[in-house]
Amino acid sequence: MKNNKYFNLSHKISDLKTFSEQGHKDIKSSGLSSLDSIFMLKKGYPIFIGGAPFSGKTEFAFEVQINTSILYGWKHFIYCGEGGNVEHIYSELLHKYLKKPYNYADEKEKLHAEYFISEHFIIANHDLDFSIKEFYDTVAEAEKEYNIKFDTTMFDPFNDIKEELEKFGGREDKFLADVLKQVRISSKINNRIDILVNHIADVRAVTLQDGTRYLPAALANEWAGGRTWWRRAFTMILVYRPPVCLKNNDGIPYKENETEIIIQKSKPKGIGKVGKASIFWDWKKNRYYSYKENQLLYSCEKIEDYKLQPSTDFNEHPF
Repeated sequence: MKNNKYFNLSHKISDLKTFSEQGHKDIKSSGLSSLDSIFMLKKGYPIFIGGAPFSGKTEFAFEVQINTSILYGWKHFIYCGEGGNVEHIYSELLHKYLKKPYNYADEKEKLHAEYFISEHFIIANHDLDFSIKEFYDTVAEAEKEYNIKFDTTMFDPFNDIKEELEKFGGREDKFLADVLKQVRISSKINNRIDILVNHIADVRAVTLQDGTRYLPAALANEWAGGRTWWRRAFTMILVYRPPVCLKNNDGIPYKENETEIIIQKSKPKGIGKVGKASIFWDWKKNRYYSYKENQLLYSCEKIEDYKLQPSTDFNEHPF
């Protein structure tokens, strides 16, 4: 083959056969049972998480990362500009792992948790300014220094990324499109899941007959930065805290600790589907739980690796 600008099937037949046999064998659960029918994890593809302030975007991302460390030994590199100092972020992760505050644990529990978090998490200095390229260069530096391979990265929030608008004639949409393309390429070439956490744009409030006002869940084109996210995304996840004044599809009022995980776009094929499911917050344990077949399950309980079985009925969809 003379170049890599285009391919004939003969150039890729070996890769094609490998993909057809193994392409969906590496799909993993997020650790939250209620989400398995709509959302699974596959390395090589980015994930975008959006939501309003105080909706739990970062909390959800941390939950998935802790879960995948426990279940699969995954390692993570995190930039979290709105999570307090680095020690605050580590305290949050330790609380999640211990399911109680760090200072409430005994010395044996502390040592075990410290070792686990140290083995699986590296936190970036969020007092530094990073372009997306500089961030991924820093990830590579950490991998080399610690002789590890990260399975996920997270940049939270997206608007902390250094803007380089002068390269794009001052156009934010062009800058954003380029950044999201770099994220896609990074996930592919590093076989990992690069996560971006984004805010939503202003959403118009809804007023009920009794005068109660609330913000509905943002649409996929209502993320901060506009519809470029929708166009460029592989998987888009909206984290939404529904108000208790509303009822769910079964006519049951939402609970105060309930969060809806809304899959607004799912890609590649076979890892999920557009839809939503509820998870519930336990502030004492600093963890989420969910219900599956009316059974309360905390994260990582009764999780089985998803296995996509070839269908003999081509009218049937795996989800």
